[in-house]
Amino acid sequence: MGLRSWQPEGGYWWRMALTGSLGIVIALVSYLYGAALERDIETREFQRLAQVQYQNTRELLRRSTQVLLAFRGFFAASEQVERDEYARFAGEILAHYPEIYAIHWAPKVVPAQRAALEAEIRALQAVPLGIFDTDARGKLLYPATARELYFPVQYAEPYAANRKVVGLDTLGRSTNQTAIRAATASGEQQLTPVFPLIQDPDGPLATALYQPVFASDLPTASAEQRQQALQGFLILLLRPSLLVEGLPFGERKIAVRLYDRQDAQLAAIHPRGASLQEPAENVVHHELRVPGRTWVMEFVAEEGFGESLHIQPVLLMLSLLLLTGASLVFLDRSHRSSQALQTTNAELLRRQQELDDLAHYDPLTGLPNRLLLYDRIAMALAAQRRQGGSLAVCVLDLDGFKTINDRFGHPAGDLVLREVARRLQALVRSSDTAARLGGDEFVVLLPGLAAGATLHQLMQRLIARLGEPIALADDGPQVQVSTSIGIAFADGQQSVDSLIHQADVAMYQAKHVGKGCYRIYGAPAVSVEQAGV
Repeated sequence: MGLRSWQPEGGYWWRMALTGSLGIVIALVSYLYGAALERDIETREFQRLAQVQYQNTRELLRRSTQVLLAFRGFFAASEQVERDEYARFAGEILAHYPEIYAIHWAPKVVPAQRAALEAEIRALQAVPLGIFDTDARGKLLYPATARELYFPVQYAEPYAANRKVVGLDTLGRSTNQTAIRAATASGEQQLTPVFPLIQDPDGPLATALYQPVFASDLPTASAEQRQQALQGFLILLLRPSLLVEGLPFGERKIAVRLYDRQDAQLAAIHPRGASLQEPAENVVHHELRVPGRTWVMEFVAEEGFGESLHIQPVLLMLSLLLLTGASLVFLDRSHRSSQALQTTNAELLRRQQELDDLAHYDPLTGLPNRLLLYDRIAMALAAQRRQGGSLAVCVLDLDGFKTINDRFGHPAGDLVLREVARRLQALVRSSDTAARLGGDEFVVLLPGLAAGATLHQLMQRLIARLGEPIALADDGPQVQVSTSIGIAFADGQQSVDSLIHQADVAMYQAKHVGKGCYRIYGAPAVSVEQAGV
């Protein structure tokens, strides 16, 4: 009896133990898989945030180089830039670039010119030293020793915050000498290592971007010619800490550090004394190519990274398994895992949609790009072959756009393109398609529009509206472009490429006639004056 009564009891506990063990094993494996998935998602999100902020920082540095090019153009447009002119121009520009600490002008001065320059700047200096040098810490100031050449700061903007540096011989600082020589030899911008500012020697370190300015009437083909033609340097001061402090990471706490890598040597830029860590799940590195140097951006996820992997959920899960049974916990865990996967899939679909939008629309103007335009023209051609009717394609080219880009820089050119796109969209019908083909070339697809008065009136409005002045800033200069338009009509036989080509040919014929007009492929040109605009 004892043996027979024990066997059912033993079988029961065996089945319970097997069921409980199996449930625990399945639940634990599911939890570990979900935790690994959550960590992977968190790691990917951290890497995505690091990539986005790296791109933002790179864009800020690119903007800084464009600012120097704008100042160089300002000097090239003037035979002699006076202090007041420089201050006004700097004030207008720097108001839009808070990451730039200061921008200075340091002319080339030979010993015979030293006395005249010192007489000019002494009244502007905090300490009337004339041309002066400083120690490596930026705290000790003393008159510059006699040398064959000086590059003293003559104009410093904003002046109130940078009065201390007026008269500083930039060539006297060892951190600047290599950049000055390299910029002179190459004619390109060069960045210095970081150094303490005279204006704030105990504050965050700064770096200087040197832009050489050459005499416009002298050749600059060789290094020797550039040395002779050199007039001085535009010097843009950046505090790298301003580029990385306050970058938005949402609720995540991510530290951003900057290092200068030069000749296999690594020096901390921000914060001082930082040490580069090995790449890991919570450590990401990106290289920044700056003029003449390489910076390393380090992103480190701090508090909160991996919190979902604490042991408490495991203990709670095991307690629930013991109390309610392996099957219920397994089903509950499966349900929660399914919800997590659905959320992840929805996020992936959303991001895929964002990528699709980027593939079909121009990121600068928001207009359809070449890929989407060709698809819509192909659909319109197919509809015309089935149903008949008219179909016109217009190619528009902006006359004088290159001059704006060269004079005011690419940011101004981008502003003009966005404004042209906005005006273009406002003029066409909802059934039409306005697209950017590339550069300063746009295309308008006009289904159901034949040659005649309606087309003529639309071309009148396009040429007139796009030719109106465009303000580069609220109180800044205004620019104008004219528009040459070529029109081609589909005859049911052309391909997309041939139709675009015909309109392009007509556009160049219109441009050759005198710009600011339109031409229908195979017909005479029509100017603005003829149109009555």
